[in-house]
Amino acid sequence: MTWIWIVPIAGILSILFVVYLARDVLSRDTGTPEMTRVGGTIHEGAVAFLRRQYQTIGLLAIITAVIIAILIGLFERYSETNITGMALGIRTGIAFLVGATASAISGIIGMYVAVQSNQRTASAARDGVGPALIVALRGGAVSGFLVVSLSLLGVFLMFLLYGGLSHPQDAPFLIVGMGFGASFVALFAQLGGGIYTKAADVGADLVGKVEAGIPEDDPRNAAVVADLVGDNVGDCAGRGADLFESTVAENIGAMILGVALYLRTQDPAWIFFPLVVRSFGLIACMVGIFTVNYREGEQPMDALNRGYYVSMLLSAVGLFISTYFLLGQGWLWFFVAGLIGLLTSLAFVYITMYYTEARWRP
Repeated sequence: MTWIWIVPIAGILSILFVVYLARDVLSRDTGTPEMTRVGGTIHEGAVAFLRRQYQTIGLLAIITAVIIAILIGLFERYSETNITGMALGIRTGIAFLVGATASAISGIIGMYVAVQSNQRTASAARDGVGPALIVALRGGAVSGFLVVSLSLLGVFLMFLLYGGLSHPQDAPFLIVGMGFGASFVALFAQLGGGIYTKAADVGADLVGKVEAGIPEDDPRNAAVVADLVGDNVGDCAGRGADLFESTVAENIGAMILGVALYLRTQDPAWIFFPLVVRSFGLIACMVGIFTVNYREGEQPMDALNRGYYVSMLLSAVGLFISTYFLLGQGWLWFFVAGLIGLLTSLAFVYITMYYTEARWRP
């Protein structure tokens, strides 16, 4: 069980890294008064939308958690664990609320930093592509690292609270509700932000361009500002909640599969192996962020790819360490499977570049 403690270490390091990135982005120059005015308007609209949206989501999440707890308590008579009835319902309801809360936190903080980094990226672009690339990357990395770190820490803490150290075969089934809570918030965040931004987009085109003759994306058009608010709310807060839900579901699902092997081998490493692997990946990506440095005259994607290559290489090393020390005699097959996944992701990077960049022919 010693290896499981790398999970909270990696999660806490990632949170500290998020704080560093956020402070770095927020300390950058905010640009001209016009940039500040437009950026402030977008920020004000985004905060107002999120406040109203998450008030509704929070109320619905509490009601849903209570309903889930009652239904499970009344009708659930069979469980993969020794806990049934109302005890199982209460645990599932609490896990639901934890997942919903963590998902909302990751989305809200990610959106706030994204809105602030938008303005600072525009300001940095006056000095060239390189500074703008770094600000944009670090602003986006705040949301990415926050999502994964909260997912890791959330699943780990729920695993411990639900008896993971003493009964590791039961805990993964008891925290399934956390995935449902994260999915609940992600669903409403994506739908709300998507509908909002699309309505504003259509309104901006119809009224601004067609009727009033205002150029596209002109800040004088209020619908354009609303559209930009929707982009931040839907693509940052909504996408952050969606990614959080995906990582939680992946972690818990893989842990449940590990229970089947634990019952045959009595080795708990099969259960928490997914969390350890993701922890190594998180550390690898931290290093990768620092290796992204723009060189004058090169394509921005080339600078990003260098960080990706470093992260992928370090992730492969972490995968080797995890499989070799945790999975016993069959470690090689799991390592090869993970390596194929890494190489496949690399292949899709090049496939996407080939079909979207202007450097290659159709």
